[in-house]
Amino acid sequence: MKGEDSQNAAAPPAAPPALSEDASAIIAMAAHELKNALGGLGVAVARCEHRLTVGKAVTADDLAVARAELRRLSALVNALLDGARVDLGVVHVQPAPFDLAQLTREVVAMFCAARGRPVNLDVPATATIKADAERVRSVLVNYLENAAKYAPAPAGITVSVGASPSPGRLRLSVHDEGPGIPLADQARLFQRFFRASSAASRAQGLGVGLYLCRATADAHGGAVGVTSQPGAGATFWLDLPETPGP
Repeated sequence: MKGEDSQNAAAPPAAPPALSEDASAIIAMAAHELKNALGGLGVAVARCEHRLTVGKAVTADDLAVARAELRRLSALVNALLDGARVDLGVVHVQPAPFDLAQLTREVVAMFCAARGRPVNLDVPATATIKADAERVRSVLVNYLENAAKYAPAPAGITVSVGASPSPGRLRLSVHDEGPGIPLADQARLFQRFFRASSAASRAQGLGVGLYLCRATADAHGGAVGVTSQPGAGATFWLDLPETPGP
């Protein structure tokens, strides 16, 4: 019976699989960025608490710092969640006709006001497409924010809307006159968690933004890409199927 008992005994639980070096690096990077954002928020809250303790009013500047850190934390968490949704194949788009030219002008105007950075526009009067306007907006915002990070003023930025080299598509592009992107990095830019070696040391974020841009293009049957020569700037583009106007 002792032999039967030993045969029927439950096997010990299997050890969890070891994380790959890449997975460990990704987790460490995410933890580092989230810790920094939480630390900044903690400092901002502590500053407000100190002012109240000594009988001083909390200023609008104090609250602005706290809100900025909270937005940064929220953006990091949302990026991780959006990346997970892409991996699970649950990216949904709601296509509807809209004017890409008008949306581009609106986004650029808000960017210029927020950043105090001029942007050159090369946009037609109208450019009708059928796509998810909010997701297209997110791609343009991402391209503009990257241009601002990696091509600091006075480097120029130009946003264009026009015909794509691929028939039946419109191209939305953002060109910066910054340092450009190393050739070895260009093929990997739209991979999740990848950041160009020339910029990773000075830019915040998880390297998810361009990955989500590619997911948006894929969901629309479009494409994304980059053209760049080191020392001669970079152009990030999004191609979407064109819907002819009436």
